[in-house]
Amino acid sequence: MIGRVIKGIGGFYFVHDGEKAVMGKARGNLKRNKELIYVGDIVDFEIDEHDCDNECVINRVVERRNFMTRPPVSNLDMLVVVFSVKEPDVNYPVIDKLLAGCELKGITPAVCITKKDLVSDEELEAAMEIYRDIYPVAAVDGSTGEGLEELREIIRGRNVALAGPSGVGKSTLTNLLHGDVPEADSETVEAQGRTGSFASIRTRVETGGISDKTGRGRHTTRHVEIFDLGDGTYLYDTPGFTSIDMPETEVTTVRELFPEMREPGQLCRYRDCLHINEPDCEVKEALERGGIHRSRYNSYLMMIEEVRKWKKL
Repeated sequence: MIGRVIKGIGGFYFVHDGEKAVMGKARGNLKRNKELIYVGDIVDFEIDEHDCDNECVINRVVERRNFMTRPPVSNLDMLVVVFSVKEPDVNYPVIDKLLAGCELKGITPAVCITKKDLVSDEELEAAMEIYRDIYPVAAVDGSTGEGLEELREIIRGRNVALAGPSGVGKSTLTNLLHGDVPEADSETVEAQGRTGSFASIRTRVETGGISDKTGRGRHTTRHVEIFDLGDGTYLYDTPGFTSIDMPETEVTTVRELFPEMREPGQLCRYRDCLHINEPDCEVKEALERGGIHRSRYNSYLMMIEEVRKWKKL
């Protein structure tokens, strides 16, 4: 049988076959080969007929479209990068590095700005303007749900995860997207024992505030789990998803991770132009004209410098 791994805790995995979820373990050969199983994996599995609880055994993992090791998830269609302008204050280089990581891994990026009630309309518009012509953008008020339908439309029909600094409201967004999850503790609910529907292992996600000491958010999600939101939308809830592991790469690759630089970059005088000090650079011309936002360009420069440091190590 073929199913999707929707949750993993302590070496146990919940596999959903389209109708119900079954708990089980990896077959011995997967363990011996140290083959990891990620939440989101499509797996071949079978029910263990010798187990009175009808647990399953995972035989193999179907080839992944993409994967991340921290957190261990696979087969994402979209990553929504979440940030607030205030509480905590936005760090644009961190946000842009997350977006660049999506580009590198072939995952569609989107942007969601939270806590819109804490800033003026002008401040919110300034933040949205940076990304509006590059990625899908939504702004959501977590206390009222305003803007949530716009976010739902962006993620509809996709395997999606939320990422961003802690304390920006990712868990609040997850609960809002659930819509029907009751006010309850965040412990796992297994109303139907070791098997059941998606809903039987779905839980309300605990939310956390900002640490008074550090000014940063507190991590509240403890494990990776997929929630079925309906309409073919599956939300990966992940712990501490604040960055994307980016392998060592070339400085020329960084140019391609900023979509707004691709078209003007084709018009630069030099094919290997890095858009820094070279003459007749169309990207820098676009920057001066306002076609590329200054904060995005500064993030690009920081990433170029990071790659150069990697090369020296």
